[in-house]
Amino acid sequence: MVNDITIVNLVTNASIDMHRGSGSYVLDEIDWDSPAVSFSSYRVPFQVGSNLSGVTVETRKPTIIGYVIADLSGADVLGMTIEQYYRYQMEQIEQSKSYLNKLVSIYQDVEIRVDGYYLRGRPTMPVKYSIEEEENNEVLCMFEMEIECFDPMFSADSKTVYLASASPMFHFPMVSTEQKGDLYSVFGEIVRRRSMEVTNDGDSETGCEIKVFALGGIEDPRVYNVNTGEYIEFEGVTLSTGDTLTISTVSGEERAVHHIASSGVDRSVVGNIANGSTFFTIAPGTGLYAYEVPEGQENNVEISISFTEKYFNLVGM
Repeated sequence: MVNDITIVNLVTNASIDMHRGSGSYVLDEIDWDSPAVSFSSYRVPFQVGSNLSGVTVETRKPTIIGYVIADLSGADVLGMTIEQYYRYQMEQIEQSKSYLNKLVSIYQDVEIRVDGYYLRGRPTMPVKYSIEEEENNEVLCMFEMEIECFDPMFSADSKTVYLASASPMFHFPMVSTEQKGDLYSVFGEIVRRRSMEVTNDGDSETGCEIKVFALGGIEDPRVYNVNTGEYIEFEGVTLSTGDTLTISTVSGEERAVHHIASSGVDRSVVGNIANGSTFFTIAPGTGLYAYEVPEGQENNVEISISFTEKYFNLVGM
């Protein structure tokens, strides 16, 4: 059973914490819903049965039911009459309801955070309050909200794996004859791996973000999946020292951007992607990933792959 959640408005960054049995917003019940799944198939003449060609996962619509309770912490209730006490409670409840109404908007996305995971979606309606007096009075007010999650998967914190990185070791000052003042020269160890294991412990494949950082000049980097042969490669792209190439393969957010450090300009290099390349995803399980750059440039690059694991269900649901 889930006992604590946080709801965050992703536009205003306003948030509320909901707990079972305590706080201004008391969590009573959560129906996480289950996304509908459908299969597509095809048949050839005289075939017995069918062949599976695809799986479609629909949206998820969790419903949250809770209570707004008056926050009496710090209130000086001594000397109040019964009428004043209940009026004060009602004012606190109305303030909390007003905040909740702004937080949960059909025009803004929200994020439900629970036990290190999150689920994003859009409220399908304004917050609905009970019309029954025993559930909506000067002591408490029951509310209900429904959120449609177009990505029905629970996401975990991002994981990052480095295919190549520079591990700093030590530095010392030195005097330059070309400019005044002391300079600091950093010495480090270039950690390169011909291939690196990337493990996705989630329930489904997920897009990733590949970052190529130029420690020196490099040309036309290539990153690929050793197991499947899928790759993304560039033609006519040169990165100078300090430049970054960022590739996103997240569904709906596919892009390739070259950040030029000297000018601070970002330019799209999608048109420079080589034929045969794909915006590959990270499949569940463990796969081997590697990179290639022209000979002699191997020590000039730092490459990382970041991705978010996705799950259908959480422990305690």
